[in-house]
Amino acid sequence: MVLTTLPVDDLLDLAPHRGQRVATFTWQLVDGVTDGPIGDLHPILDFAPAISHDTSQAVKRSIQSIQFGVADTAAINPLTDRIRPYMLIGGVSWPLGRFMFTNEAELLSTGGHQSTDILVDEMFIIDQQIDTGFATGSTATIAVLDLLAGLPILTPDIEPSPYPGVGGWGAGTRRSQILGELSTQGDYFTPWMNNAGRFTMIRTFDPALVVPQFDWDAGNKVISEPKPIRISDILTAPNRFVVVSNAAGAASAPIIGTYDVPPSAPHSIAQRGFVIPDVIDMQLADGAQAQAAARNRGIRQTIFEQFELSTAPDPRHDSYDVIHWQGVNWLELGWSITCVEGAPMRHIMRRSYS
Repeated sequence: MVLTTLPVDDLLDLAPHRGQRVATFTWQLVDGVTDGPIGDLHPILDFAPAISHDTSQAVKRSIQSIQFGVADTAAINPLTDRIRPYMLIGGVSWPLGRFMFTNEAELLSTGGHQSTDILVDEMFIIDQQIDTGFATGSTATIAVLDLLAGLPILTPDIEPSPYPGVGGWGAGTRRSQILGELSTQGDYFTPWMNNAGRFTMIRTFDPALVVPQFDWDAGNKVISEPKPIRISDILTAPNRFVVVSNAAGAASAPIIGTYDVPPSAPHSIAQRGFVIPDVIDMQLADGAQAQAAARNRGIRQTIFEQFELSTAPDPRHDSYDVIHWQGVNWLELGWSITCVEGAPMRHIMRRSYS
């Protein structure tokens, strides 16, 4: 038996005795400042909207196309309103994020206007250029909080890091670039807006060594159609990650950190027989931080073996979830839910090697 950090849910985990379930999706229009509800929306389902989450992007969650009828179009102020979708199943309403409008196309008619919209999560607010210079002077955690100060977002949820934030950035730099560098310096996964719509940063972990959130080896999880797709880049993937520092402290002694992928990985140095390095130069305080940064890059960026497959929709998935499947742990890199009952949920995940 594999233990999971999430409690077993008879409906969402599809117990072996269960062959059917009923769910629906609701769409709440809320005020962008107060988050107070304005009303419920009813998208046109001729082209069912899909919510996608992609950890490789700065703005990770989006709805590429959603259509609204006359009444909903008239009720929405795309400049100030937000949308909160929910999946309702078994009497429980599960949040799927908080979204803002980035594109609106209206179909004009004498009977009223309809609209087709593109929505993204509120990382869009953060991922803008800074208009004054920004410099760090404390830990990476404090640097992230300083970078976010004054932005109209919900209170951030950030795990603390002992590592310093090092460096300065000039006006015109995008906050996503700064957050990317602070993520490496602070030993973080890159940030995202979670299911509740809150900015989130967690420290990196080795997926092979943690208790997973989900166990797909128990019950009826993976759907055979569409068929799972296996992708592998082990022929060209780096097997050694090296971080060197050009900070002022490097004048007296080299600041270098190195991380090799585990020997059990098929493209490891031991099994492949030669080194494929990935080397970056960045500002760091000392060797301990360089070593943590190298490990951070190795865990975050190495893709050994990847699977794309489908399950029934499960709104508990968020970001960097760990899934136990086929006897090993996998780190989820992205997912997509088509928001209509009966449609599958698509997942992209990579295998972890201990």
